[in-house]
Amino acid sequence: MITGTDLRAARRSADLTLEDVARVGGVSAGHLSRIESRARPVTPATIALYERVTGGLIEASGEDLPAPSVDPMHRKEALRLAGATLAASFGMTQTARDSDDAAACAQWLAWELWHRGLPWVHESEVPAELAAGAGRLVQTLQVIRSADGGLRFPHPGLVDFHIACRVYGGIATGSRNLLATAQTSHATDQVIRQFVEQDPQSTRSLAAWMASGDNAVLRVNAAGILAKVPSAAIADSVIRALRADSASRHLYLTAVAHRVLGVPWAQALALTSGSESVAAGPHAFTAQLADELRNPRDAAARWCSAVLLHDLGLTDHQSVKAAVAHALHTESARENLRTMAALLAGVNPVTT
Repeated sequence: MITGTDLRAARRSADLTLEDVARVGGVSAGHLSRIESRARPVTPATIALYERVTGGLIEASGEDLPAPSVDPMHRKEALRLAGATLAASFGMTQTARDSDDAAACAQWLAWELWHRGLPWVHESEVPAELAAGAGRLVQTLQVIRSADGGLRFPHPGLVDFHIACRVYGGIATGSRNLLATAQTSHATDQVIRQFVEQDPQSTRSLAAWMASGDNAVLRVNAAGILAKVPSAAIADSVIRALRADSASRHLYLTAVAHRVLGVPWAQALALTSGSESVAAGPHAFTAQLADELRNPRDAAARWCSAVLLHDLGLTDHQSVKAAVAHALHTESARENLRTMAALLAGVNPVTT
């Protein structure tokens, strides 16, 4: 977690005073001093302000995993994708400042919507330092303002995009902070995957975190991104990791059940924990999980669907047998081929 101490270190490293940061953000130096001294909590808006002024991504201190070396040009691209500026605000034109304020506000809004699970945030909640950016977003129709002051993106996919850009910015610079915070969605992972495909160093970082991350959320998030990279070798490594790691496997199974079956998270958790059974005979879940066996965009979701079909006792249905037969002809990952064979043999795919 990023603390006020981390913000102070970043500011001093950039040779900036509290007054410098306060002037850009339109807040008081005393307010920032209380945040840096940890008398007040750090918010996403404050992090965005410090990143904008210092020209870099703020990282939490005390991580035991060293950050990989990053090519300077690649770091610039990562910062751009994360919505951070690469130049000190004092040298910007007004147009550049407006654009940067809007980008910071978009990042803040996406973060708030994602964490709180809400479709909109009221404009009164926008921090003072981001108010101008909010106005710019509304003016350019990047954000919709309702008659009663609610702010939302024109399409929910924009939340995934902004979150993905920020998360990838951390991955590209060797920081696991955001990935360890909350489980990312299937849609967010799909966006991050497109960046990671072009970045071998990020792929290596994710592989290391998937194997030895210090919490299950970090491990499953790393696995979720890698599972969407179109590589049979990477898919095999992800499935082996899930098979060996019960905590991250449970999170991945729950996420697949939640998304594919369209059930609330609590019900998905009950299904994957074995505390909720499925009635014998044809069941609506059967066709949905069988269809997921053909999902070309997530190798681990295909594996999890096979595990769920086995665990829920749904493997005898004709739709499942047809999906398995199709997978045997189209699947490229060896671990998934082993899993399909296990389904046909009626044995547990996890222990095969």
